[in-house]
Amino acid sequence: MSAALLVAAGISGLLHIRADYQRQWALTYIYKPLTMLLILGLALQGGQPDPYRFAIVTGLILSLVGDVFLMLKPARFLPGLTAFLFAHLAYLVGFAYASQGLHLIASAIALLTGLIMLRLLWPGLGRLWLPVTLYVAAIVAMVAAAFSAALEAPSAYRLAAAAGALAFLISDATLGVARFRKPFEAAQALILSSYYLGQSLIALSAGSLYS
Repeated sequence: MSAALLVAAGISGLLHIRADYQRQWALTYIYKPLTMLLILGLALQGGQPDPYRFAIVTGLILSLVGDVFLMLKPARFLPGLTAFLFAHLAYLVGFAYASQGLHLIASAIALLTGLIMLRLLWPGLGRLWLPVTLYVAAIVAMVAAAFSAALEAPSAYRLAAAAGALAFLISDATLGVARFRKPFEAAQALILSSYYLGQSLIALSAGSLYS
């Protein structure tokens, strides 16, 4: 069942990317939420709910809410950013539950990455400097917690969560550059492909890979 959902999510995600580039917004309104619903299904393939699975499912639902805000024309950027901020906080809670504490090297690398992101984006942030700074802080903490859990006790679900968190970071960094620095043609494909990959891995960490 998980394999079928994963394939379906991949196909739906590719159709979403194609619709965006062809500016077929009616199809975007279908494929974007459909892809996230399929990914959400991956997280629900596990057994009984526990704090980790509950946190991941909550993060996926909040991400779906953020997607809806961002796909509107015109996009509701601040509400979407807020929804994703809380999604990252939900993921952070889940990853913190899976670990005994933060790994020093993982935390330092994540923090340095966040500072580089802010330095790169800062000239274009304007009045959005505060929400974007809070958002970057949340995703940095989320990535640090995911890698701390994976380094502490490597397992399939912890490694999937760490890889998913990294892919999510790549997606957000690309989105930030395209929005606040300089847009480029391949941006949307890179943003969405890394986003769906990250969300799928995080969902799998709470679903069939969770043990």
